[in-house]
Amino acid sequence: MPLRNPQDYRDKTADWLDFFAERRRAALKPLVTPALLAEHAEDPRGADTPHGTALQDVLNYLHNQPTAGKSFAYAAEPYARYRLGHMQGRGKPPVVTDGPVHGSEREAVHAVFLARLVALGLLDDGAPQS
Repeated sequence: MPLRNPQDYRDKTADWLDFFAERRRAALKPLVTPALLAEHAEDPRGADTPHGTALQDVLNYLHNQPTAGKSFAYAAEPYARYRLGHMQGRGKPPVVTDGPVHGSEREAVHAVFLARLVALGLLDDGAPQS
């Protein structure tokens, strides 16, 4: 039967994107180990030592997520106090949380990493976090 009116049919692109994202998360979840968390906690930005392959794979996936809903480190007082914030949709200001205050940028960036892992289901909320 030919396609008569394209508006009568639902675009299934989002279904396929969800399917592949779920498969990718399932492939990445076993990589999120205590050793990987410790590697990230030690040098979150990879400035002193290059990140390992597993950590780089996980970071690439996290970095390629949509901006809306992403957490980020906010310097409330540079070099002294950092908080976490969350990006909102286009044209909306980010929200800085009243959560814990981090004493260094490294701690804050690692907290963002953990928050993103939890948000994507790659790390259980109650799991031991380095």
